[in-house]
Amino acid sequence: MKELMVAAVALVSVAGCAAAPAPGARVALTGSLHVKGNEPFPMVVLQTDDHADWELMGTTVGQARGLTGQRVTIQGTVLRAPGANTWLPALRVDVLRIAPAP
Repeated sequence: MKELMVAAVALVSVAGCAAAPAPGARVALTGSLHVKGNEPFPMVVLQTDDHADWELMGTTVGQARGLTGQRVTIQGTVLRAPGANTWLPALRVDVLRIAPAP
């Protein structure tokens, strides 16, 4: 029984590590687009379907304002990976598309 418990804990630990993409990984995320913050430091943010926020680099605030609140899919490269010591993960945007409603 003890071996089974140790194996289960190890499996959960590995699964948790595998879920977060590493910096440099190419990912596709879907969620709603928002502009957060005030001048002079507004930022473009994607709130994913699981309520995680990602800062989007490579999309201007002007471009994002027309899409605010819309559901989009972003393809890009992870710049700051999510994790315990990351305040806000970041993604460099390569492709931004309007996504169909869930």
